[in-house]
Amino acid sequence: MKNIVVIYWGDDWNRSVPISNEITRHSFEEWHDLGLKRGIAMYRSSIEWYDTRKNVFTKAWAFRNGKWIKIKREIKPHLIYDKIAGKYDFAAFEKKLHLSNHAKMFNNPLFRMMVNNKLSQYAILGEFMPESFVAMDKKDLAMVFSKIKSKKIVVKPLYGSGGKGIVIDEKEKAARKKYNYPVLVQEFIVSEKGIPGFSKKKEISDLRLVYMNHKLEYALSRIAKRGSLFTNLHQGASGVLVPKKYIPREVIRITRSVINKLSIFPESQYSLDFIFSNSGKAYLVEMNTTPGIDLITALGNERVKQENFEAIINLVR
Repeated sequence: MKNIVVIYWGDDWNRSVPISNEITRHSFEEWHDLGLKRGIAMYRSSIEWYDTRKNVFTKAWAFRNGKWIKIKREIKPHLIYDKIAGKYDFAAFEKKLHLSNHAKMFNNPLFRMMVNNKLSQYAILGEFMPESFVAMDKKDLAMVFSKIKSKKIVVKPLYGSGGKGIVIDEKEKAARKKYNYPVLVQEFIVSEKGIPGFSKKKEISDLRLVYMNHKLEYALSRIAKRGSLFTNLHQGASGVLVPKKYIPREVIRITRSVINKLSIFPESQYSLDFIFSNSGKAYLVEMNTTPGIDLITALGNERVKQENFEAIINLVR
């Protein structure tokens, strides 16, 4: 039986179950069950539990027979699936490189280091994104605000997901808020009509494309709840799968250019998030090197879930 170990940051051994978010935890429970049916033993382990001398994980979590259990024996990984939050890239980088020299690691640590933070993404892919600037302090922030023409502004931490720490507000109100610098400041794109040719009514929504080894796995739209500008699942958004035939041509053109830039790493997994102006112009707003599986679980699409899981376990074949 092959071992796939999903790694994360921190020590949660004293908890009764891992993973705080219930939807995310349920998603991984399904993966552990699916793995056993395919001859794959799935585990969750902190990178801190990796013994660099023996090249094994000394302990791990596993979901077996309907409950989470603590495995207190050494586990030799055949694949390490990196789910460590991007803000720990620098702290974990040296150990990740060591791991990648003794077992296959997905994504490659260099790939994640290169495109994990929002400033790096803008430096590489900025031609497809809303106008953006980096602010190192409050003085920078005021200068940047004067350069951006939109009435509202978007302020993002360089690392993070789920919409955490993001401010979308009028410039005057946004200027009074406190930030953990540095931050990325973006032009606000008025986007109230959803995906051209797909959305049936006016809505604040985005288009997420998820790729495995630069091949599109699936597309979905995340729809903000009424009164919100956030399309994140953990902030109350809903989701719907988008058939590939409804992906706008402009998005296909952009993604070809993006893939060309990223293809230096033949094996990689990532998602690309797009929004559309009211005139229908596409903007790439974010890239994610650890696209979550919880939204697929919430949508309840068994075919997509199975295909997504197969793409991962095929890496150890």
